[in-house]
Amino acid sequence: MVLLEEEYGYKHWFWFPRMMPFELEAWWKKLATVDPYFRTPEPLPGDILFAEDMECWYSLQENGKHYQAHTHCDEDSWLMSPSEKYIYHRGYEGERE
Repeated sequence: MVLLEEEYGYKHWFWFPRMMPFELEAWWKKLATVDPYFRTPEPLPGDILFAEDMECWYSLQENGKHYQAHTHCDEDSWLMSPSEKYIYHRGYEGERE
């Protein structure tokens, strides 16, 4: 599961990509752009559920056992492993942590 934040807290999602962690990271690294997910992350592969229960979302975020992601534009979208390693897509244009 990936805890996904859309556009600086605009919406939050639970993303179930149906990939092993190494596959998810490889898929993300190959992304040329996040433009298809700009208006909504729903086209992402796998299942995605709107997080109606933010208490649950934040609780899962605090336990640090899940991937996290932020989607908006190519200069600020990222995937982060449970070990807090940032993973950038191929088209990433922003500063790297």
